[in-house]
Amino acid sequence: MAGLHAGDVLEGRYRIETPIARGGMSTVYRCIDLRLGRSVAAKVMDERFIDDPVFRTRFRREARSMAMLSHPCLVNVYDASSDGEHVYLIMELITGGTLRELLDEQGPMKPYAAAAVMRSVLTGLSVAHEAGMVHRDIKPDNVLINGNHQVKLADFGLVRAGAASRHSTDQIVGTVSYLSPEQVTGGETGPQSDVYSAGLLLFELLTGRTPFSGDTPVAHAYQRLNEDVPPPSSKVPDIPPEFDALLARATARDPHERYADAGEFLADMERTVRDLGLPDYEVPIPLNSAAHRANEKASPPTDLLTSAMVAAGVGNSIEHAATTVIPAVTEEQAETTQMLPVDAAPPINATTAYERRPETTGEIPVVPAPVPDPSQQPAPPGPPVVQKQAPAVENRSKAKLAVWLLVIGIVTAAVVVGGWWLGSGRYGEVPQVIGMERTVAEAALQEAGFTPVAEDVYSDEIEPGFVADTNPKTGEWATRGGNVALLVSLGKPSVPGIPESYSASEYRERLEERTLVWAQGADVYSDEVPKGGVVSTDPGIGTTVSTHSTVTVALSKGPAPVHVPDVRNKTRQEAIQTLEDAGLKVSGIEEAFDAEIGRGKVISTSPETDAEVDRGTEIKLILSNAIEVPDVTGLTESEARKKLSEVGISVRTVTTDSSASGGTKVVSGTVPVAGRFLDPANAEVDLTVTHQVRVPLVIGKTVKDAVATLQREGFKVTGVDDADNSDRIISQSPSPASLTEYGATVTLYPF
Repeated sequence: MAGLHAGDVLEGRYRIETPIARGGMSTVYRCIDLRLGRSVAAKVMDERFIDDPVFRTRFRREARSMAMLSHPCLVNVYDASSDGEHVYLIMELITGGTLRELLDEQGPMKPYAAAAVMRSVLTGLSVAHEAGMVHRDIKPDNVLINGNHQVKLADFGLVRAGAASRHSTDQIVGTVSYLSPEQVTGGETGPQSDVYSAGLLLFELLTGRTPFSGDTPVAHAYQRLNEDVPPPSSKVPDIPPEFDALLARATARDPHERYADAGEFLADMERTVRDLGLPDYEVPIPLNSAAHRANEKASPPTDLLTSAMVAAGVGNSIEHAATTVIPAVTEEQAETTQMLPVDAAPPINATTAYERRPETTGEIPVVPAPVPDPSQQPAPPGPPVVQKQAPAVENRSKAKLAVWLLVIGIVTAAVVVGGWWLGSGRYGEVPQVIGMERTVAEAALQEAGFTPVAEDVYSDEIEPGFVADTNPKTGEWATRGGNVALLVSLGKPSVPGIPESYSASEYRERLEERTLVWAQGADVYSDEVPKGGVVSTDPGIGTTVSTHSTVTVALSKGPAPVHVPDVRNKTRQEAIQTLEDAGLKVSGIEEAFDAEIGRGKVISTSPETDAEVDRGTEIKLILSNAIEVPDVTGLTESEARKKLSEVGISVRTVTTDSSASGGTKVVSGTVPVAGRFLDPANAEVDLTVTHQVRVPLVIGKTVKDAVATLQREGFKVTGVDDADNSDRIISQSPSPASLTEYGATVTLYPF
């Protein structure tokens, strides 16, 4: 079997342009799909293995496993063949390069850049894990970067259906630097094995090296059985400790201590990125890659329909050029493959293998009835024939025959064309327009016989204004002249604003319109948003997020409750101000008696002090109406009665002290005493009246004159026993003009 060269055509459809890369088992070529007019990559199995049935089976299984997966973060498989002269895969052409080439050019990455790469790697890997598959060969060479900066995971040569079987072998399968401990020991491998390898990949992105080494591959492989992966910050000091924690869990030696799968690893990494506030990052394209070199050698596809006809031959059956349908299976994949970047085609979104409508043309042969020839018909019975000269045959007979033949031909052609139209002729294949600018894509669909209808969609990979997908899908069959939806990218969605009504149902619709998923968060209090309305979101409003991201929404519980403040013993105005400051309203005021609180001050509130109520609740004040007993001591009975009456107190009884006589009768006390509070409903006091005289003023007089004056008024004198009669009085007690009992003692202070 001869090797492939530029210009060779695989099975009449894929024209070889230039080789991109060669591996131990296969060669990857840049090709032109002559049917669809697009650049693709052909991975052709090495002819050394063409007769090896085991190797051929493994290659076929690789194609089937890869065809099961369809996602923008995975390299897509379009076609496959394992029965002809060549065994090959037809895959999406990657136009940038490999992550290995990028690392060789730029060295270690900052955490935000490494996270951007791992986001796509883990996303693609999680798709495989959800499908029950395991990759088993995660490494920089199998991570590709397209021309639109999209990172894609490739080469599922070691993928096997994890749900159907477990991998156990006497040989180590995989790339030594990225093996998990269970791969080294030949144990069971599942999604946790890919998580370990992905952790080693993240370590290399951050530090520029892998964590283990050895003199031999075996020593290198076995080192991870006895040693933990060191924290990346031990190699590059400015790496945040949060990334150390990510790596520690992802690369735990015990699989049960790792993340369960790539999806869990991705979720934890995204939380770390948010917590650290790391910026978004566009992964650069390697400058010196095999893909670029292949692009320089390749010629752009021109007039591909004509090329296909020339290459395949006009008489070739359309049926023989049909794309192979790859059924989804769960058989094991044994071959390690490598998909390298190749082209500068527009970014191509993930597509799914599809089942085509047969393109064979069915012809219904129509055989015309024979035209009778008069010369060959037996003569009717009759008299003997008289021989005469045969008449000449007119041209009109030949013309009739020609007309009949023409009519029959037209009818036959109509039947054939009608059968073709009613069969496959009325259908056309939706062309590849993903990644094209809208107007270019519309023109391509119109040229293919379809009516484009633009619809806006959100996309994580496709830039705004470019086509993210079509409906029907690329390669599917649709009625010519019918509508084909062009799903034009709006880019990544952003978290929408909250409606003016704060309506939760309306906001849920806004999220769904942007592919975002509602998640109910904890309810919060709000003075502005009514109960049940949307208060806030996480991520915040206007934040750009990936499609189908979860947005946590906090709903309002209404205003926060307040505790009724203590306003006891405050004046009415003071209490009102305090309650209003707390967000409450005073709805009414009542009065009641309290023996401890004076008139006009607050006794209590309703609701009571410290009760938890809603903001704006109306509070009733209870004020004291108590009457305070005034001090009427020293007043005459009539003066005392007047003063008590002014405050609403009446005199119940008057008791006169009979032990005193002379002088003036004055009030010596009340019951209750001055300062006590009385109930207005029973405001009465008892008075005690006694005879009292006023103390005369003797200050400034001589001792002799002062003693004489006081004794003359009936007072006793003390304090002058040692004084001279000529000494002057400088002070006296009780004070001058004060009332006291008749015969009381007055103390003098001479000088």
